Amino acid sequence: MLKESLLVYAHISAILLLAVFLTSKTALMRCELIDGRKPVVDRLLRLDIWLWGSFCAVGATGIAAMVWGAKGWDWTAANPLLWIKVGLFLLMMGMSIRASLTLRQWARECRLGGHFPSDDAIRRQRRWLMWQSHVMVLLPLFGALLAYGF
Repeated sequence: MLKESLLVYAHISAILLLAVFLTSKTALMRCELIDGRKPVVDRLLRLDIWLWGSFCAVGATGIAAMVWGAKGWDWTAANPLLWIKVGLFLLMMGMSIRASLTLRQWARECRLGGHFPSDDAIRRQRRWLMWQSHVMVLLPLFGALLAYGF
């Protein structure tokens, strides 16, 4: 029972890290904060690295819970709710690829020519981050249904 509790604790902690870094990126993604400030773009890049690290932590702890958890791999892998949850998680990761590439392009432009993104580009990026957050809200629902039955 202790092992199951620690696996769930690790997984929930990783999910909370993901929420923190996604929220931090979204909070900094504002026209008035980025305008002409390279340190803000640099901080967004660091947050992006932490976000990808938390994606890895969520995936690793989720797999660990499937392999070593009380219900085991066979039961968990046969449950369609797991695959809905995995699909939503992969959707979030796919959405982050686009956001990360855009952010790296901005950083390169700032470094090479001192050009900062337009207000419209920043608003589009923030909207994209918000969509990721909205997808993330569904993950705990499917996780609870998976853990406690449907």
